[in-house]
Amino acid sequence: MTTHYLYRYILLVIAVWCVAADALAETTTCYNTVYNAFHHFCPAPGAEIKHDALLLTNRTDTAMVLVSTHQPQQDAYKFLVRFSNNHAKAGGHSPAACGLVFGYENPAHYYSLETTPVDSHPFDEMRNQRTLNVALYQITDGKKSLIRQQAVSCGVNMFKGLNALCVNVNQRTVSVSVGDQHLNQIFQVDLPTAPASNTLGLIVQPKGEMQVERTMLSVSNEEITKTQTLWTKASLDAHFQTSDNPFEGYWEYLDRDMDDAKARLGGKYVVALVSNGKGFDIIYVEGAQVGKSQWKEGMLKGRLSKTIFTDHYNATWIDATFRPMNEDVTGYFESGVILTMAFPVYQSKIRFSKILSTK
Repeated sequence: MTTHYLYRYILLVIAVWCVAADALAETTTCYNTVYNAFHHFCPAPGAEIKHDALLLTNRTDTAMVLVSTHQPQQDAYKFLVRFSNNHAKAGGHSPAACGLVFGYENPAHYYSLETTPVDSHPFDEMRNQRTLNVALYQITDGKKSLIRQQAVSCGVNMFKGLNALCVNVNQRTVSVSVGDQHLNQIFQVDLPTAPASNTLGLIVQPKGEMQVERTMLSVSNEEITKTQTLWTKASLDAHFQTSDNPFEGYWEYLDRDMDDAKARLGGKYVVALVSNGKGFDIIYVEGAQVGKSQWKEGMLKGRLSKTIFTDHYNATWIDATFRPMNEDVTGYFESGVILTMAFPVYQSKIRFSKILSTK
């Protein structure tokens, strides 16, 4: 079997597996390709399956949206589309935008993530420099408003080659990645409002043409911990006024030592440490930047569990997207006023300094 046909066979197996698994509601990752006839996308005017892709041609004066019949059952998912913009030829003008939609409620209410090659000097080949503009929009009552955009100058195909565009949604928090060979995250934002649905789709702006090689929907089965404790700022203040435990109290972000390719700072947190008899509960107070709208005062941010070593603890840390991190995570105190949270798997550390009480 040649490499070409082996590749086709593997994709065919993947496509068939997705159909069967979806019927059993067991799918965690599902592809749409020509080998399963892009079966989750409804037929529509301007949409046709070619030899190796789904071709969407918009000959109208309004945005063309092709929605998927398959949607994630959770509010946390990843949706990727690998496609080419057929009008993005060298020496041409900036073509119409193409991309994906999510949170689709109806033609007047949804979010879109669109890419457009942009020429700095479209009529001067000597000076012209092309970049890829990636823009996130909210469409409300048919009106389009920009949330965030980023010009990308490397790691993407500026012309008619393939790019992968990916949106990672966790309720209102969205991260965006793009790339021709490798995905690179370019920004992360909190949406103005939570998506009204989990319906996904493809979008082509007027006079544009989009050639889709595949789509991929991935729903994470990772444990999500979102715990609201009984602690409030007022009850914490009252508790700390009578506490004799030297580590109980408020701690604020001091600095970090991080590998940004493996971990990102979710915020410059202020947390409270409260003894639980076996160590400490870490209570969120303020400072979230990622998922800011979801983090509320009094939520559990992690735990420190005693070890045989003085001032050293095994730890669980709940990240910005409410996923617990506990693989080799440790916490340790220095001089009673510095708390270091160490994440060796991610080659990262975060330090907190104690906010000294005035009682």
